[in-house]
Amino acid sequence: MNSFSLAHELKLPCQKMSGLTALKTRYRPFICPLDMVLAQIPQGASLYDIGCGTGALLYLALKLRSLKIAHGHDISREAVKAAAAFAMRPEIFRVIHLHPEETPDLHGYDTVTMVDVLHHIPAKLQDNFLRKIITSMDSGARLIIKDIEASKTLGSLMNQLHDLLLAKEWVHQRRSKDIVKVLQSAGATVSQPILRWTLWYPHFQIVAIVP
Repeated sequence: MNSFSLAHELKLPCQKMSGLTALKTRYRPFICPLDMVLAQIPQGASLYDIGCGTGALLYLALKLRSLKIAHGHDISREAVKAAAAFAMRPEIFRVIHLHPEETPDLHGYDTVTMVDVLHHIPAKLQDNFLRKIITSMDSGARLIIKDIEASKTLGSLMNQLHDLLLAKEWVHQRRSKDIVKVLQSAGATVSQPILRWTLWYPHFQIVAIVP
C-alpha cells in the first residue's frame, strides 16, 4: 500500500462525485497517510470510523482489509451524501449523519478510527471527547487516532493554513504525548506515537486498547 495505489483505488468511485469533494477525496492519500491507518486495522475487522467524511477510509478498508462491517458517521450532510459513491456493499457499508454533540454507539465494533477529527474539536472539549469514546467502546477494542502533531511548529502552522483555506475553520492541534496521557488516564493501553510527514504536514498515529 502506498499513496499512489490508494489514490488509484479511489479513482472510479470519485468519478461519481463532483467538484471539490471529488478532488479532495481522490487525492487525500497524498496528504493524509491512510496507508499507516490501514496497516493497523486487523483483517476481517468490524470497523467504525468517527468523522468519516465521504467514507474513503471505510471503502479502502473494506477492499484491502476484508472488513465484516464498515460503518461511520460525519457531521457534514454533503459528505454523507457523497459517501453513496462508495456503497458497493450496502449490507456492510453504511455512513450516517450525526450532529457534533451526538455520540455514536460503538458497541459491537472491534476497531474504531478517528482520522483528522480531533483538531476540529474545541480544545477544552477534546479530553472529555476522548474519554467518552473510550467508555463507549467494548473492552479489548482498539482505537486508532491519526492527527496533526502540534509540537512540529512549522508543519502545524501549514495545516492551520490548510484548514483555514479549505474548511474555513481555526483548528486546535495537540501534541501526541498529551493525547497519550489522556487515553492512559481513561485506563487504555496506548502505543508509542508514530510520526510521519507527508508533504509539509506532520502526522502522528496512536493505537489504544480499551480496558
